[in-house]
Amino acid sequence: MAHLTNDKNLAEDLTQETFLSAWARIDQYKGQASMATWLHKIAYHKFIDSRRKLENHTNMLTRLKTDNPTRPQPTSPLGKLMADEHSRLLYEAIHKLAPSEYLVILLHYIQALTFREMAAVLDRPVGTVKWQTSRALKKLKTFLTGKVQS
Repeated sequence: MAHLTNDKNLAEDLTQETFLSAWARIDQYKGQASMATWLHKIAYHKFIDSRRKLENHTNMLTRLKTDNPTRPQPTSPLGKLMADEHSRLLYEAIHKLAPSEYLVILLHYIQALTFREMAAVLDRPVGTVKWQTSRALKKLKTFLTGKVQS
């Protein structure tokens, strides 16, 4: 796992998640492949899920940022402080959303579900889920910028 992630802490977390998942689904192991192969498959899926979550989180932050060329770079101490403040404001804004809006943001950007998976969870058409997510993002942007989005 460490070779996939290049991050010791993430590798440890994913290893724990892999074994927890394997333990929870041990009754599904059919013995058609070796136990090691089965565990590697679970581990690989955990890795892919973690990458998807990171990508979705990054995409959400990118979509919500306002264009500000004077924003300090996050490599400087001031930039890091500003990034922390932006994260805090983002999470405060997320918690201001209506429960249904909060749920679609949580499912898509934090839990990394696809729109199709979200539609199955919420028992709604995929188009409706996409629309709700778009509307929630516009509302978040309004909370963060103070400007009403059209």
